Amino acid sequence: MRRDLSALARGTFDVVVVGGGICGACAAWDAALRGLSVALLERGDWSGATSAHSLKVVHGGIRYLQHADIERVRECSFERSAFLRIAPHLVHPLPFVVPTYGLGMRGKAVLGVAFQLLGVLTADRNRDLTDPARRIPGGRLISKAEVLAMFPGLVDEHGLTGAGVFHDGQLHDPPRLVLSVVRAAAEAGAVAANHCEVERLIVSDRRAVGVTAVDRLSGGRFEVRARTVLNAAGPYAEELLVRSGLQPRRVIPLSRDMAIVVPRPIIRQGALAMQTKYRDPAAVLSRGNRHLFMVSWRGYTLIGVNSRIYEETPSELGVTEAEVCGFLDEINQANPSLRLTLDDVSVVNAGLLPFGENTGASADLTFGKRSHLIDHATRGGIEGLVTAMSVRYTTGRIAAEKAVDLAFAKMGRAAPPCRTARTPVHGGAIARIDDLVEAAVRERPAWLSPESARHLVRSHGSDHGAVVRLAEESPPLRETLGTSPVLKAEVVHGVRMEMAQRLTDVVLRRTDLGTGAHPGAAVVAECARLMAGELGWDAARVERELAEVRAAYPAWVRA
Repeated sequence: MRRDLSALARGTFDVVVVGGGICGACAAWDAALRGLSVALLERGDWSGATSAHSLKVVHGGIRYLQHADIERVRECSFERSAFLRIAPHLVHPLPFVVPTYGLGMRGKAVLGVAFQLLGVLTADRNRDLTDPARRIPGGRLISKAEVLAMFPGLVDEHGLTGAGVFHDGQLHDPPRLVLSVVRAAAEAGAVAANHCEVERLIVSDRRAVGVTAVDRLSGGRFEVRARTVLNAAGPYAEELLVRSGLQPRRVIPLSRDMAIVVPRPIIRQGALAMQTKYRDPAAVLSRGNRHLFMVSWRGYTLIGVNSRIYEETPSELGVTEAEVCGFLDEINQANPSLRLTLDDVSVVNAGLLPFGENTGASADLTFGKRSHLIDHATRGGIEGLVTAMSVRYTTGRIAAEKAVDLAFAKMGRAAPPCRTARTPVHGGAIARIDDLVEAAVRERPAWLSPESARHLVRSHGSDHGAVVRLAEESPPLRETLGTSPVLKAEVVHGVRMEMAQRLTDVVLRRTDLGTGAHPGAAVVAECARLMAGELGWDAARVERELAEVRAAYPAWVRA
């Protein structure tokens, strides 16, 4: 996959997609698979914003059961299955444990009934999932002794009766999943370019006919002409409409969702619910105060989610030290045994999502309520323009499918069936993931450790051999970086084959070196050296790139 801006200026595309998060990437892939000519532009890097900054969970809809929203329960269950099917190396089942107390709404009986209903509503959740390791079990109840054994010292024993256990999907590496979708789109014929910001929509006679964009690496400006514009820029979607003079201000409320990373395994399996003092006013059947979750993830612990109204511009997104401390207070109140401080936090993930009603009356808001699909012919009188905003990573694929369906309608063409729910992403053509991992370890060359072999499969799936072949051709690239299993070859492969243009692209997204904690100055410097050799950076450029990586981490980590 090459970054070729000249290809974007040739002719007129059927669709230009703005935004390279999960929704935009899936839209480009879907449209290309259905036979459309597609351009895809991303202002930063693939999955460089909200899609990367989450609790890394593909939800199966249990939350919507509480809200009696059966349609969304079914939708989320289908989408979870789709991701497990098309990217089995990057999504796997994860058990979530919810402690039960007493005989009321927080008791076992209520949760047991909920699991039975969920089982009926999602009875087809494992249809076409041929790999047993990727199937979702039904919910079950466990005893007090079992939950205490699973999470010693972390569960309040007063009134504890046991726990309910349900499974959702966990994202092994959210940015690499988006990247795998982008590569699949390119293989289907899409022309994709990252670090290209769309400045304005081109509108002629009340019809969107393309976009003007700037290459954020060179500063050059160019136009991309298209019959339809699909605006999937996430929290930046409305900013683009405002800049283009199509609406006076942002009207869709945004929630800033925050999760923190603790660089040690507080829990060693699954995810554990912790109850806070916040109550969800939209719940039809409330079990009381809302839950935070501690989630085990690759040797780290993720804790979230903290949400608040976000009224600033998306480009100003940030989290202050005081806000992190306030969230830590909420976590410690929910689970006093943790006693977490700022020094326990290695990464702060924050992203912007659309939500429902903003009453402005209190903090009791309905966060993450609905995705948005807007036909601007009916809202503003602009033909050829569709805006899609997905509320969750989980629903990014289906939001894209609906947007592409609408794009076909806008072009007056019959829409072929969508294929992205069952077509593997790049690297996702895997019959059984455990078999592939075992084969990679068994057949690895002598210089490759078992740990690195397993890591390559989990990151690159069925395409892991491309990295091994590169290292075979250049022995210095066989070395690992620091104490991680990441090969130097992965850095070079990221530049040559995965459109890595900035040091942050490699440290935070092409590899998993820096996703859970800062990997150390020596590792970052070696990545910079390798990229400089590939891209011709001078010393000044290297220093700028190093500074950008430092700025990606909280101030107390940088210090």
